[in-house]
Amino acid sequence: MSPSNIEVILFDLGNVILPFNHFQIAEKLSPFAQRKEFQDPNRIFSYLFDFEKGAVNGYEVGRVSSPEFFQSLKEFLQLSLPFEEFIPIWNDIFLENQEVSKIILDQKRRLKLGLLSNTNPLHFDYILSKFPIIRIFDKWILSFEVGFKKPAIEIFQKAMEWASVEPREILFIDDIEKHVEVAIYLGMHGIHFISAEQLNNELGKKVKLALPNI
Repeated sequence: MSPSNIEVILFDLGNVILPFNHFQIAEKLSPFAQRKEFQDPNRIFSYLFDFEKGAVNGYEVGRVSSPEFFQSLKEFLQLSLPFEEFIPIWNDIFLENQEVSKIILDQKRRLKLGLLSNTNPLHFDYILSKFPIIRIFDKWILSFEVGFKKPAIEIFQKAMEWASVEPREILFIDDIEKHVEVAIYLGMHGIHFISAEQLNNELGKKVKLALPNI
């Protein structure tokens, strides 16, 4: 493949641009849980973030609002805290990978950039307010807005519609290998993200004039 074939790069958000750990949320919520079994952070984590059955799934595809999501958690876990105190517990879990941000800024000079993320309104509003790098992107394709989460084909199709190029001219970057496999199945190129250094090396093979070093 000629490096110049890539016209659009789609970046995942969490654990690519912004490292995070959902378990922090469970740890911080457990002292407020009146249901004894949910005073164990592991039980809260499983209830919230199980890949198939987690309570967050409906929220991340836009089926419930932020207040409705919180109210359902409050009732189920019997949480003794108001929505206003829940918000920082839910949101304050992200850091910025500065090396990845440098790569994004470099690629912005020559390519269209899209953000393709499984996320929710509280997290994304917080991220927009705290991490200016997110505003660099030409388009955000967000699960709670389109109604589908990766690895569902539909959210990739939304991204491809926006890109308005052939799939072979799109490069998708994600830390979850299964998501990358779906992109490749749909005809895109893919990079399974492991580190900023590895990403930069892979971009050097796929995209013309990738950042020389970080």
